[in-house]
Amino acid sequence: MADGTPRTGIVAEQAADRLYIIDARNGVERRILLDWIHSTSGDDEPVWASLDIEDGDHALPVDVLQARLGGAPSRQVVPLRVAWRIPNFDRDRALKFRHLIFGDPRHPGPLRSRLILLRDRRRAQILVGEAATLDILRDRFCAQTGGGDGEGTDSPEFAGFVARQAALALDVAERGIRGTRYKVPRFVADGLRTSPKFRAALAELAEKSGRPVADLYREARPLMKEVIARPSALFLDLRARLDRMMFGGYAPEMEIDAAELAKLRSILREHPTAILFTHKTYIDGATPSRLTYENDMPMLHSFGGANLDFAVMGEFFRRSGMIFIRRSFQDQPVYKLVLRHYIAWLLAKRFPLSWAFEGTRSRLGKLMPPKYGLMKYVLDAAHATGTQGVHFVPFVTSFDLIRDVEEYAAEQTGRNKKPESLSWFIGYMKSLKEPSGRIRLDIGEPVVIEAAPGPDDRRALEQIAFAVAVEANRVTPLTVTSVMCLILLGMAPRGATSAELLGAIGAVTDWARARGIRLSKELESGDDGALSATVDTLVASGLLTRYEAGSENVYSIDPAKHPMASYYRNIIAHHFLDRAMIELALFELRDADSGDATAAFWAKIDRLRDLFKFEFFYPPRDEHRAAIEAELARIDPVWDRRLASGDRSIAQLLRRCQPVVGHAILLPFAEAYSVVAEQLACAKPGDVVDEKALLDAALVEGRQAWLLRRISSEAAIGKLLFANGLSLMRHMGLAEKATPVNLVARRELLKELRGLANVMETMRLSTVALADRLPGSGG
Repeated sequence: MADGTPRTGIVAEQAADRLYIIDARNGVERRILLDWIHSTSGDDEPVWASLDIEDGDHALPVDVLQARLGGAPSRQVVPLRVAWRIPNFDRDRALKFRHLIFGDPRHPGPLRSRLILLRDRRRAQILVGEAATLDILRDRFCAQTGGGDGEGTDSPEFAGFVARQAALALDVAERGIRGTRYKVPRFVADGLRTSPKFRAALAELAEKSGRPVADLYREARPLMKEVIARPSALFLDLRARLDRMMFGGYAPEMEIDAAELAKLRSILREHPTAILFTHKTYIDGATPSRLTYENDMPMLHSFGGANLDFAVMGEFFRRSGMIFIRRSFQDQPVYKLVLRHYIAWLLAKRFPLSWAFEGTRSRLGKLMPPKYGLMKYVLDAAHATGTQGVHFVPFVTSFDLIRDVEEYAAEQTGRNKKPESLSWFIGYMKSLKEPSGRIRLDIGEPVVIEAAPGPDDRRALEQIAFAVAVEANRVTPLTVTSVMCLILLGMAPRGATSAELLGAIGAVTDWARARGIRLSKELESGDDGALSATVDTLVASGLLTRYEAGSENVYSIDPAKHPMASYYRNIIAHHFLDRAMIELALFELRDADSGDATAAFWAKIDRLRDLFKFEFFYPPRDEHRAAIEAELARIDPVWDRRLASGDRSIAQLLRRCQPVVGHAILLPFAEAYSVVAEQLACAKPGDVVDEKALLDAALVEGRQAWLLRRISSEAAIGKLLFANGLSLMRHMGLAEKATPVNLVARRELLKELRGLANVMETMRLSTVALADRLPGSGG
């Protein structure tokens, strides 16, 4: 127990039938524990065995312990350890990076231990783990290992098992004084090697591959060392310190709803859990781990690509809970087997997992299509082990500023990504010191899998991933940065005065509040001081420009910054997608012939849905139509009658849509697609599409189109946008070998996309014309 008393009371008549396992790193600790045994056991010659129960890739020295495990089945095995307290540690957790060299002060060496005892003996606290009888331990050994190596409970393997059980019991006791944040897995490789399920899987693989089981064991051993994370309290503390350094440019406290935090704590405690975070930057993977550490919740095992396992930092992150995964291992069955059983082990032991379910950082801001690999491995592991109730928890981190965005904008124009290295990491850390505003965390409702689907059920896997993505989108909040970028990009090249901007922000937040869309603290509270502070940060970063020489402050976005600003706008674009489709369909119908426009309206909605299907997540068509109808009802309760009347009634419906946002959401996609369509339309019969050559040409021609103002913004120039446009055209059958027939279809699509862009330019002009009439305008 944490107070130094055993979980099972010690009484004199039991003293002769007790075996003490002393987990001591040195002679000083052993002497302290022996003194305690002699003073409390009531036995002049207590039975004990001392060893340093380390979690390493070597056999424990269990000869003495093995010789003393032959007692009666009722003999109590009592584990003991010394826990060294650090003065004032609970207040500020002030471990330093120098402890990497001099060692964890919670695990002092012999000399250091003696010095501590001379100054304050109270810092050495006796831990007594929960006792168990030999009979219970033998039953547990057989249940967990299937009898081990076949030599029974008189074998060294049983002695090693007992030692590991003692260490685990002591870890539980130690968490009582140090905290749940230090719950770390121990003896994972031993647990896998002795697992009957792992042994059976290796035997099955041996039969399929025709290789001896012994060879597979030899191959699996270094793979376990590669895959298995080895977290420790020291590295968790140092990782937390590094996390705080990473967020040095942000406000000290991350914003999160207290009720959501309490719910997450309960989920992590009671269920096998995976936190799936959206991935906008290298550091958003650190926000879930920082949250759990600062709130004394179990540590998270995160996943990272093997490209991040470099030099010193790879070992640092592995020791703080990161699992490095090879990018490709389709033809490596032993690696896959080790990874699957390791994940199953973590789930069974209630060690929560965490990864970016998009697989890679979003280069455009909006949610990327989910990658299924890790989710499939978790579900396969749950299915294989019968683990029920796996909780996938969507986790969204919103930053006022993201330092990676400038890199993304450059990458999209064709510049190569810099490879990760130690020097790159140091430079990146320096960039994070720049003032960057606030961090907000939003946690979605968990997607609960009562029974994991089978390994071949691809449809179920896609549905689970889609549910996580939809929930992540739902809880993504509007922030000052994203809303200002939405407004200013929609008005560009015109700027906006402070009054116009405040009026537009008010209109957007009122619209969002009525629809239950989350808002950042500054937007929700309407705190002008907090809003101004965030705007100052955006101006200082160069994302926004502020002209202060005139009678009014005017805000705008430099055209060169449009690709960066579009990133922040895209983060919230999905909230406005239905509205954007409605506006665009109505603008297209505004000048049509009079008459019932209902069928034409829904046909245009369906067409827009198809055109941008590679950019956004849609619900099934019936659900999507219901959502469009609900949005129309909010705009105008008699929308259906106005559509049926056509002509002027559509204009009346449009007037109720102010301020218009559709062009700010969809124009970059339409313009980017038109660049690709033009490349395809210019082909000659018989030409075959070379994707790389086409995308390279699109970058060049897109730049030219921007200089000639055939497209409105550099935000429409980007490799991913062009690639998605090509995917659409391939889906439409327009990217096959050029023929007279599909060349006509390509030109028709180009005409359609340019027509949409022209309609959205009309929408932009209407927004500019409205600016002076917005609430708070000085006009």
